[in-house]
Amino acid sequence: MVFAPGYGRAQTANPPIAFDAASIRRNVDNIGVCSPDQVQPTPSGFRITNCPLIVALGTAYVPTTGEALGFVIGMGDRIVGMPDWMTSERYDIVARIGDADAEAWKDPARQKVMLRAMLQTLLADRCKLAVHREMKDRPVFAIVVGRNGPKLKPAETSDLDTLHTKYPSAMTVPGGGGILGQGSNGGRHLYGATIGTLSLVLSYPAGRPVVDKTGLTGRYDIEVPRMQNLTGDNAGADGASTISDVLERLGLKLETQKDPVEMLVVDHVERPSEN
Repeated sequence: MVFAPGYGRAQTANPPIAFDAASIRRNVDNIGVCSPDQVQPTPSGFRITNCPLIVALGTAYVPTTGEALGFVIGMGDRIVGMPDWMTSERYDIVARIGDADAEAWKDPARQKVMLRAMLQTLLADRCKLAVHREMKDRPVFAIVVGRNGPKLKPAETSDLDTLHTKYPSAMTVPGGGGILGQGSNGGRHLYGATIGTLSLVLSYPAGRPVVDKTGLTGRYDIEVPRMQNLTGDNAGADGASTISDVLERLGLKLETQKDPVEMLVVDHVERPSEN
């Protein structure tokens, strides 16, 4: 099935919702930094700066299974059929919601659904985007509990208001908790996060999906050191810590397995019309 704009919203007879106004412009001067917090909605809409369009695509079409953040962080391995320009060319997107949507936008749960639907409408309109999903067995890294049990620090709090007061620059993650990035060692700090969130953060350097097979349901404060992209579970250059090293300190370990992974297949896309 090819997805029409707005797929992923609660199914209704209403037409797809859209931003009140939006611009997509090529960033030819390489001005601005594309950072992870740009996959989050703004109080009035959505904005990314100097990012490849795969970021907007991944935000619009997060998996129907699992958590959204992992798709955006590790999306390169889970989207197929993309032209090269979607990862190499940089764009600025500024999109604003209308007054009629402002009240609903204040509800975090409704905001996530609205953002996806609005981005899907925008990409279909400006890029003639058509996609579908497939489940495929792919190699994954599975996080399991180590022989001597977990050594995890329970979260001081998982309340979002408390977290944002203490760490105002933290990025909210699916399921609660937050990520504060670039610490003193160039890594990231997870607050009030699940092991599922940790697995999603590790998916990018791993170069393949990392999945939580621990069975642990608690929330934890976890420091993740800076890591180079890895091949398998070997360390990258400059002595960067491996994923296995990170997990060992937490009383966890990594196993290579095969798992069904949701893939997004791009059936058609064009460079965006700028307006």
